[in-house]
Amino acid sequence: MPATHTDKLRESAIAWFIRIRDAEADDAVRGKFEQWLMASQAHQQAYADVSKVWESFDSTPELEKLAGIAEQNTFFQKAERAQRIKKYVAGAMAAAVIGLGGLLGLQTWHAQPTLQLVAQAEVGEVKSQRLDDGTLLTMNTGAEIEITYYRDRRLVTLKQGEAIFEVARDEQRPFIIDSGKAQITVLGTRFAVNRLKKLVRVSVDHGTVKVEQHDADNTFNPHALILHDGEVAEVNTGGTAPVHTKRQAADAFAFEKGMVIFEEADMDEIAETLSRYRKLPLIAEQPISAKVHISSMLKADSIETFINQMPEMAPVRIVQTAKATMIKNASSNKGNAQ
Repeated sequence: MPATHTDKLRESAIAWFIRIRDAEADDAVRGKFEQWLMASQAHQQAYADVSKVWESFDSTPELEKLAGIAEQNTFFQKAERAQRIKKYVAGAMAAAVIGLGGLLGLQTWHAQPTLQLVAQAEVGEVKSQRLDDGTLLTMNTGAEIEITYYRDRRLVTLKQGEAIFEVARDEQRPFIIDSGKAQITVLGTRFAVNRLKKLVRVSVDHGTVKVEQHDADNTFNPHALILHDGEVAEVNTGGTAPVHTKRQAADAFAFEKGMVIFEEADMDEIAETLSRYRKLPLIAEQPISAKVHISSMLKADSIETFINQMPEMAPVRIVQTAKATMIKNASSNKGNAQ
């Protein structure tokens, strides 16, 4: 089999590594080595890989045997010993880099996606899509999802909105959802994820789901929460860990039937949820957003009626502008109220 460009690059890196270790500080070979090293980033990476291999071999029993070679007294014996060491080191380095090449090749193979796609549901649309592995994805209006499958995992990024996942079981490839504040890991189950600005809500219909908080430093909180049939958890912005809630898991699947359910929802959640169904956003005025809560069940095609009736359910008023529909405190200036 002919040598690839990568193989030749590794061989060059090995050769330079051996030469430069024997070179004196003022040896001209060092200048040539630096020219080769700075010629490309690929040269630098290959040399770094070889150096790492050497560091790992430097502590092995095989290389410790070098220290056991008896000291010789004559010039010729010393020269023969040096040559023997060089050959041993070169052989060890070559074997190690061959192993490194196999490892890097395996890592590269695993890193190559087997499936990549973007899925989204337009405003007013509920969309279902069956993925290659048999997983059924159902997106609510306004949802946007990126899907990347690898040989050892299935990765989904819920960029916005909410979706239901009926995951095909695969013991060798866990199904992982990144929803910003939370990561959800499963093997096979049916659950829903709702990504809101203030929180991520995970509702399990059946199966087992692991929920972890994604911290600001891109790490995961060690206190993972395991959810089972009918359980719901939330990960809040600034929270310390996922927490169970007493919500009904079935509510999260209502959008499949054209329904929207709020359970003690504050104005921010209501505004963000209903905005998914409208061309103009619905925005809650901050002083009132966390003070007023509403529980309600409505049809998706009755969103506008619900918005206009909100003043009858809570101390709010609705104000329409050219760019948005505002939910304001009823006690503030009532000019322009509908």
